[in-house]
Amino acid sequence: MINFFLSLKTAVWTLFVLVCLFFLGSYMMPVHREIFASMNDDILFRWVENTAIGSLWYTWWFFGALAALALLAVNTLACSVQAVTGRWTRSDFLLRISPQVIHAGFLFLLLAHFLGAGWGYKTSGMMPEGAFARLPENRGLFLKAIRVRTDDRGFMTDWSAEAALYEGDRLVKTGTLGPNAPVFYKGMGIYLKHLSFETGPVALLVVAKDPGALWALVGGVLFMLGSVTLLFLKWKKA
Repeated sequence: MINFFLSLKTAVWTLFVLVCLFFLGSYMMPVHREIFASMNDDILFRWVENTAIGSLWYTWWFFGALAALALLAVNTLACSVQAVTGRWTRSDFLLRISPQVIHAGFLFLLLAHFLGAGWGYKTSGMMPEGAFARLPENRGLFLKAIRVRTDDRGFMTDWSAEAALYEGDRLVKTGTLGPNAPVFYKGMGIYLKHLSFETGPVALLVVAKDPGALWALVGGVLFMLGSVTLLFLKWKKA
């Protein structure tokens, strides 16, 4: 069993199975859009509980991919532990540590997605000026005003919205929302996605919290640093 988790063949075959499952999923998702449409609009664990478990005939490949990712994570961790606990010399330190930095980045990325899938949230809705919406964690969002800028011909050139965030009855944050300009508070982001003027100015807002965002950043930086260092060392050695 130990040799199985330490084997490079385990990693290669697991990656091959993952690619096959992803190809199958890329075919299944458009065909059965009614099942998978809500995957990107909800927290993954909630989608699994509400939809995926009841549609195993169409979602079995997804659970297979999760199992393969778990196996790959264990394989990566086992190989890294074996490499770190081995004998080291000063001359090959960077060459040996770089793959472990890549492994650590990969594991942090998996951890980030796991935390976001289980303990984050995402909600969206249309809000007119003066509207108030209840949010998770005993928070509330008040949309003060929607502002639109136009040029001399009447075409819209910029748009924004003034929002206020409450915790209970206490005002904790105010800010201006705009395209690619969200407002953040304690890991929660408020995003202005779209404006509609069919029944007056109405804003499409998305509120999301991802507790794994910081770990995703750490994992991405480690993965990049390890990859660049390893590539440079291999190039220098060649």
